[in-house]
Amino acid sequence: MPNFTKWKARICRQPKPHPKLQPHDVYSPTPLTSNTTRMIRLLPQREPTTTHIKCDLFTYNLSEKQSGERHVYEALSYVWGTGPRSHSITLNNCAFPVTENLHAALWHLRDRQLERVLWVDAVCINQDDNKEKERQIPLMRTIYAQAGRVIVWLGLPLDGHGDQALRSIRQAGGEGLTVMEDDYTSVTMLLRRDWFRRMWILQEVGVARSVVVMCGSVQIDGHAFCQGLAGMDHLLPVDLHPIIHPVVQLIRGAPYRPKYQLDSRGVFSMGELLDMYRFCRATLQHDKIYALLGLSLDGLDASALQPDYSLPWHEVFQKATAHIFGASCTVKTWPESHTAVITGKCLFLGQITSVDQDNNHGDGQVHVWVHCTTAARSLGYGEHGWDWAIPPFSESVREGDIVCQLQGAARPSIVRLCQDHFTVIKTSAPSVTPGRPDRQSNPSKDHLSHVALTFTIPPGSSNNSYCDEAEQSTELLTITPSYHEDPSTETKRLHDTAALLEDRFVRSLQYNGDMSPALQHLISQGSPKIPISEQLVQSVVECPTGEPLQIMQLLFQKRGDNLPITDNVVRAAAANSRLGYPILQLLFQERGESLPVSEQVVVAAAGNDEKAYQIMSLLFEQRGRGLVISEEAAVAAAGNYWSGHQILRLLFEQRGEDLSISKRVLKTAAGNTRCGYETMKVLFQQRKSLQISDEVVTEAAGNPRHGHDIMCLLFARDNNLVISENVVKAAAGNGGNGYEIMLLLLEKRGRHLPISDEVVKAAQGNTLYRHDIMQLLASAQSV
Repeated sequence: MPNFTKWKARICRQPKPHPKLQPHDVYSPTPLTSNTTRMIRLLPQREPTTTHIKCDLFTYNLSEKQSGERHVYEALSYVWGTGPRSHSITLNNCAFPVTENLHAALWHLRDRQLERVLWVDAVCINQDDNKEKERQIPLMRTIYAQAGRVIVWLGLPLDGHGDQALRSIRQAGGEGLTVMEDDYTSVTMLLRRDWFRRMWILQEVGVARSVVVMCGSVQIDGHAFCQGLAGMDHLLPVDLHPIIHPVVQLIRGAPYRPKYQLDSRGVFSMGELLDMYRFCRATLQHDKIYALLGLSLDGLDASALQPDYSLPWHEVFQKATAHIFGASCTVKTWPESHTAVITGKCLFLGQITSVDQDNNHGDGQVHVWVHCTTAARSLGYGEHGWDWAIPPFSESVREGDIVCQLQGAARPSIVRLCQDHFTVIKTSAPSVTPGRPDRQSNPSKDHLSHVALTFTIPPGSSNNSYCDEAEQSTELLTITPSYHEDPSTETKRLHDTAALLEDRFVRSLQYNGDMSPALQHLISQGSPKIPISEQLVQSVVECPTGEPLQIMQLLFQKRGDNLPITDNVVRAAAANSRLGYPILQLLFQERGESLPVSEQVVVAAAGNDEKAYQIMSLLFEQRGRGLVISEEAAVAAAGNYWSGHQILRLLFEQRGEDLSISKRVLKTAAGNTRCGYETMKVLFQQRKSLQISDEVVTEAAGNPRHGHDIMCLLFARDNNLVISENVVKAAAGNGGNGYEIMLLLLEKRGRHLPISDEVVKAAQGNTLYRHDIMQLLASAQSV
């Protein structure tokens, strides 16, 4: 193996290029013609330690071979680096400056006996001629697609890591060997090299039909490289996954790509490509767009995407963004900003409520569930929502993200609420197929919402944390101070965002009664300028599952005194059968004496299935004698399925003789199928003079669970109890304990029991006790 330390020392000692020789001296002043580029012949050198590199530069016609046929040249994919062109090669007998990394690549690629024909961008394109670069960039797809193979140069094996990493990857893929800790460290360091973050490499390996990966003198077939990484994927740091996976996917596909046709194009739209790769690095910001043209489905035909290095970056950015989002929206960019603002109208389709990033489906896709909005449902997109499998991309989708379709856009987008606007996470999501095409119609103006989106293509050297830090907790004017918006437009936009929030909370409650983390994200990410409606708050406090208490705490934290806590909200909280008590505690804590506690709130509390006693105790504790206990409240307490007797006892304790017990209260208690007996006992203990009407006795006789016990209680209170035809009819039809009640009635009244045709008909309709009760009636009539 060559001694790299000595080799590098030789490089450093080599003479600098002659100052009078400039790179453009080797290029012909005649422009390259269509489908023509340049190649270099890398001349052989028998002495491997000689650092002097000689090349010949010549013109090459890419269209002379038959369509789809591979050429014999090799195309180099490498990192230029940020350093100066401090080294030189001899090119057509002239000293030509190159970077240290390119010099090292050529030195390792040089053969002892044979010439190698290479395409190297830094040499084959005149980098000082922007017009030539603009003409050559559209050819780069052809250059890399027709190459005999593409050589990926990852650099020298720094500190002995790179070459050993490639060997470990080859062993993991071919022999299935376990990667040792030291080897794993070297692999991780290799994968963190700049090549994997470079923008241009996406096109270079994305169209290649044969790839080889090199680090120093060690090389590995591209497919073997991918197989090896797949075997150790679970060991790699998570932060590497979004960087490595897209590149590996491109290399893995190389052997399966069809023969290249000169007029062929990519399979992804520019929007999809930017979704996947906009956080890759580029020396020149323009290349964030231009480096993707060779992979783009629309790049060759779209005038807005044609390379033009004479334009300032913000104009290139504006044109590309407008191309992606359509002509119906307005796109603004500024020289000092890497963020575009897109304004227009959109249809909010749904919210992502679950995300599977772990590839549990084995297809390499991210699987999400989108819960559709009311508007999407009315337009036939589904009753509840849809599953989506989407490719991984540079910025991960999260629970709470919103799916919307801009008016005029070909595809939906995934956006995230960021204070007073939305930021684009994915420009081009899969098209949504309506689940009910018969109900689909064009969205009306009532379905469309005013929206402002920000879309960021970060500076060439940044990573995906740029957007997290710069946008996702900042209001629009802070991100783009130069942006100006008419106040009425801002009001409409914020109002429509508020309507989206309300829809998401109400629809979620209707769908599964749950307050998922996705909804909490909307609250935590929203600006105080977005109004919160009474309906939204009510949907939270009445939710029986999930995290409504935490959401209310978050709402108070974000909105404070501006949060609408109305009588309807307090009533909904009081009726919440599982979580009403802690929610009401929070409401009293936050609003104190100003919290509205009306008669209807007390009625709702008294009727609460599970927490009535706790909530009523809380209301008495907070409001004491000022609490209004109406007849409706007493009726609700008497009818409370689980704790009617406990609530009535509490009411008597708090109000004593002032508590009014009407016929309705008594009748409701007699009909309570779970705790009616205990409730009637409480009433008779507290009120000795209660009048027992025919309606009360009839209700008791029909009680399928406690009817017999309540009837015994009534007879014990008044043995002369009037037993009407209605009472006997109710007992005869009672499917729970009608037989026992009929025995009791016959025992108490005997032949005086009123048995009519209606009573007989009720007995015949009793599916459980029909035979037994009919016998009792027959025996009573025969006496």
